[in-house]
Amino acid sequence: MIKQWINQLSSRDRYTLIIGTVALGLILVYFMLIEPFLSSHNQLKNIVAAQKNTLDWMNKAAPEIQALRQQSTPVIKRPSLLSLIDKSTRSGALSKARKRIQPKGEQEVRVNFEKVSFTELIRWLGQLYNQYQVQVTKITIERQQAPDRVKVRLTLKI
Repeated sequence: MIKQWINQLSSRDRYTLIIGTVALGLILVYFMLIEPFLSSHNQLKNIVAAQKNTLDWMNKAAPEIQALRQQSTPVIKRPSLLSLIDKSTRSGALSKARKRIQPKGEQEVRVNFEKVSFTELIRWLGQLYNQYQVQVTKITIERQQAPDRVKVRLTLKI
């Protein structure tokens, strides 16, 4: 069918059709193969240049970093959570409260208070968080007969 249609065309129209088909083919090859390749190639060259600049900067900064590391003071090891909780409950307003402290792994501690001031408990938890980033992961509070007194079971975690 197409062959018959082409044969019906004049020779001038056939040559125009052939030239147009070849031009369309070349345009498609360029925009589907060559142009994406060139674009990706340029993009990769830019990325490599940026990474080389970063590497040069890092190489220049490395001696300064080493010098600063040698000048810095050694890191002070933080006490274990269990000893930290034990020490903080023995001093201050919570020293008089009846309590039981149990380790729950290396990063968690369970603390039970029989009768403790709610205000002092909240103050103590705030100090633990502000100084050592100790967080409460689980807490159960039961109100007691006396005002501002509660029974508390909580789990603390660094």
